[in-house]
Parts: sequence; structure tokens; C-alpha cells
Amino acid sequence: MIPNRPDVILLLMSKSKILPTKLANARLIPWKKMTPLSTLKLERGSKAGVVLDKDGVPRLFIFDTFALLDVLSAIDEAIVDKLPHKDYYSRKSNPAGWLIDELETKLPLNPEYIDSLKAAIGEAEKRGWVPFEKIQAELSL
Repeated sequence: MIPNRPDVILLLMSKSKILPTKLANARLIPWKKMTPLSTLKLERGSKAGVVLDKDGVPRLFIFDTFALLDVLSAIDEAIVDKLPHKDYYSRKSNPAGWLIDELETKLPLNPEYIDSLKAAIGEAEKRGWVPFEKIQAELSL
């Protein structure tokens, strides 16, 4: 049972409307109990679960943003070498990759990532590395 919730309301969608449906005696189980780690591993900190009905049939999958990105990334990685370059970046041919890009544009940048970029830029400047834009301008590319 889901704590304090003997019934869960699911929203079943058809082509023309959304129908609320009661799911009695639902249980929420962790994603890792439903999916073997070797099949689809979620990164540390990702949270996901599966709502099972009284017969143990999965009825609802619940993902936090990072768990959803993990699942989409697994799909995306499985097709990266199978699609031509143009199709890989197509919303129609690779909806998982497209959705990853859309979600990532809405997420805030990780402060650790920002700090690592600043450190890398500082190191490049110390070593005297030349930016690509300057090389392109000088070579008229």
C-alpha cells in the first residue's frame, strides 16, 4: 500500500479525453526491484518507483527529473550508432535525445560544473592556449 493512501487515482488517457480511474490496494516499490541493475541502472541520487496494482501489474511509473534523464539517456545511447547523424538530432527519429536536450535547457547549472569550467579556462589562459574563435578569424574560416 502507498502510505495513507488506500486508493490511488490514475489518469488514463485516450485519444479524446482523460479518464480518472481508481487503483485499489496499490503498492509503491523502488525502481531497482522492478528492473535488474544490468538492464537499466539509475545514477546515484536518481529516484524512481513503480506503482503496482493488487495483482502486481505495473500501472504507473514515477521518476524524478534525474531518473527520467537516466532512462532517456539509456535509450539515446542505444540508438546513437544506429542512426545517421542528421536523424540522431531529429525530434522525430530520436525523441529521447530531443527530450533530454529540452529538459537540460530548463535545469540550473551544477555549481561544481561551473567551478570546473572556470578552473579549466584559467588553466588554458595560464598555458597560453588560443581560443578556436581567434584561430578561425585569423585563418578566415
